[in-house]
Amino acid sequence: MEYCGYSEIIIAIYQAAMQPELWADTLDHIADFLGVDSGMVLHQSASHSGTFVIHRRLREDLIQQFLKHHTRNPYAFAFARAPIGKALVTQALIEREELQQSAFYADILAPLGIAEIIAVRHPDLSREGAGGILFNVSSRRADIAEQAAERLNPLASHLSRAIDLTLLTRRLNANQRRLDDLLASAMGATILLDRHGCILRMTNIAEKLLSQRDGLLITNSSRLTLGAHSHNEATGLANSIKQALAVARGEAQSLGGMLQITRPSGRRAFLIQVTPLPPQSFSPWEAFDAGARVMVQIIDPQASIDPQAERLRLLVGLTDAETRVAALLGSGHGVAETASVLDVSLNTAKTHARHVYAKAGVRSATALVRLMASIPAGPPDLEAGKH
Repeated sequence: MEYCGYSEIIIAIYQAAMQPELWADTLDHIADFLGVDSGMVLHQSASHSGTFVIHRRLREDLIQQFLKHHTRNPYAFAFARAPIGKALVTQALIEREELQQSAFYADILAPLGIAEIIAVRHPDLSREGAGGILFNVSSRRADIAEQAAERLNPLASHLSRAIDLTLLTRRLNANQRRLDDLLASAMGATILLDRHGCILRMTNIAEKLLSQRDGLLITNSSRLTLGAHSHNEATGLANSIKQALAVARGEAQSLGGMLQITRPSGRRAFLIQVTPLPPQSFSPWEAFDAGARVMVQIIDPQASIDPQAERLRLLVGLTDAETRVAALLGSGHGVAETASVLDVSLNTAKTHARHVYAKAGVRSATALVRLMASIPAGPPDLEAGKH
């Protein structure tokens, strides 16, 4: 199948999210769509033991040389300060003369014939240096770099969302990577919406939350839809669902981030993630699809997450103290509040929090909340924590 249009590229991105082995093909298709020479996904970890590159059109010997000797380079340092999620060309990040005088340029970029780099920084891929999605442009195509960056920008949010899902599935048992298993075990309070944005089905946990009518509710007009008590938040939720439906139809549309829905009871706000689903024709979704076009995940930070914290401890090797901090941060407490609850100093709580984030592979409390809400129930796969 040839991926030549925007909608086909979006489909390829979300298919790769659930089948990580397809990322190299997807990068090739995006590179062709942008009119550039090659693409890559780069993850840099602080220890370098988890650093990797996904690519196909680059020389493997030079990629290995880069990983061994050049991950710390002037471009990487400049890229580490770039805004998240925005496509930027080389000159927006670093002076060309400075880059061309570096060993990184002489040993890697020049032999590969790379004149321009178009890069999107991704927070969970960017540990040290240039972690994210990068596309390479040769000198013969250098004049189209800015145009290619403009074409990449509408795809950036989808690429980031898909990579988030890929990173989540890597933390789960490999046998759970089929979407039906993933949804059944990992998604907790989940609602599936049809092509009209109407409720198609929901998990028992979601049904219980909605029955409380505490911030979120079901509106019953001609069709059942998801709403919120606050008018502004209801509008934001409706717009987020509308955007996801447009993406599911293959339209050019960006996606917003996680939403907060306040609760009249005064309990901690719900966190809502709205994700478009690929078309029915894709086999990973066929097991459950039944016409669903959007998935809405509801995270309740107020709920007790001690079991998830314990499972996270087993998966990523938290200490007992870090587990206690993770449980509080994962339930929506701030670091200062966590320190007060545990009767430890603020610096101690901050140190434990940094260790939790590093071990769990997240960069914020919001990401930790989402990860812990997604940890499947049942006996933990201890092997998963070793990867």
